[in-house]
Amino acid sequence: MTFWALLFLILFLAALVAYLGDKVAKWAGKRHYRLFGLRPRQTATLIAVFTGVGIALFSYLAFLLVFREAREVILEATAIRKERDALRAERDVLLRAKAAMEAEAARALAELNALRVERRELSEALAAAEAVRRRLEGEAQALSRQVQALTQERKALLQETGRLKAEREELANLLTLKNKELGERSRELQGLESRLKGLQEAARSLEAERRRLQEELAKAQARLEGAREERARLAQEAEGLKAALERTRRELRQAEERLLSLLAQAEVLQGEKGQLAQSLVRLSQGLYLGEVRLGTEEGRAVLERVAERRALLQGFRGVELLGEVRGPGLAVLEGAGYQEGRLLVRVRFYPERRAFAEGEVLASATFRLATQARNQETLERLGEEARKRLLEAGFPPEYATFPSPEELARGLALLRGRQGVARVGVVAEKELWTTERPLLAFRLLGGPPGPEVPVPTRQVP
Repeated sequence: MTFWALLFLILFLAALVAYLGDKVAKWAGKRHYRLFGLRPRQTATLIAVFTGVGIALFSYLAFLLVFREAREVILEATAIRKERDALRAERDVLLRAKAAMEAEAARALAELNALRVERRELSEALAAAEAVRRRLEGEAQALSRQVQALTQERKALLQETGRLKAEREELANLLTLKNKELGERSRELQGLESRLKGLQEAARSLEAERRRLQEELAKAQARLEGAREERARLAQEAEGLKAALERTRRELRQAEERLLSLLAQAEVLQGEKGQLAQSLVRLSQGLYLGEVRLGTEEGRAVLERVAERRALLQGFRGVELLGEVRGPGLAVLEGAGYQEGRLLVRVRFYPERRAFAEGEVLASATFRLATQARNQETLERLGEEARKRLLEAGFPPEYATFPSPEELARGLALLRGRQGVARVGVVAEKELWTTERPLLAFRLLGGPPGPEVPVPTRQVP
């Protein structure tokens, strides 16, 4: 229903309320009715007010019954808005969860890379410590061999010193025994004394060499002790590095397990996102977005603008129109799917053309009047034939809704109190165009009987 048609209807209803209120007030005033102890004039005013309220209420109910789009918008607006808000809230929650999971996965990957770098550095430090340990073990073995050689040399010097001491004692004994021959062998004695002095000097030099060797041995032992302490320290550092490596490996395993858990949660969220997308696709299939009246040369641009506005009201981020149409005519917009937050919209187009003239009979039947239930069945059958004629003429299915409960009640009122045979038809109240809602009504028709009742009928005035 267009804006001007709705404005004309409101003005017409206002004029009707004013006119009928005035007539009813005059009618009540002439008869001097009194209600609730009021004066006739006040009673007439009260009756006029109630009459206007009743007409407005009846008009509102008729408006809701006749115009299905307005009734659906008014009655279902709250439910649609709540469903849209719920879907938006669920979408926001999923987006926030997705962002949090992506941040957690990025942080876990950064920690994993840092742990891998630290493990590589620890491996390199452990290899360097192992090389230092092997080098120190080689030096310790060389020092041990030097100490052994010095020990053997010291033993040889000690043996030589003992031998010299034995010779000196032997010479002293020989000197004592040969005191008598001292004079005779003074030259030998001087020679022996000089030899003894040389031996003593050799002994002193050997003693000095022995002290030097002892000092070097003490230094070598000190170096050996330092090497042993360095070895023990390196062994402790190696144990610490092994423990740190084991701890790093354990933390790495924990990080990998946490990463696997995060990946599993991300897969679950991806599945839930897919289910939500499937539900949105099912919801968007066949979603009715209303009708658009296209003028001459109007087409895709107008439809996209209207569909975009209505899709945004439904909670979608945009639309994508399927197909091309060109006016004049009536376009019915329906949902055809959901893709990347945008609603796919399918267009049913009905060209504008004149289908029936004013007063043309779309369906008729001659039948014998019976009970109200039988008469209602006949009228409903006539309505079905009229709907078929409308669909064949190119009307949208949304417009082929005759008869409404009000029209059916009016048709039964035409037959109420009548007897015998009657011929009833569905008549166009005005020219019917395929782009407008048809205005039809049940009417009594005159003329000869139809094939349903093979008896003559009289002309219905």
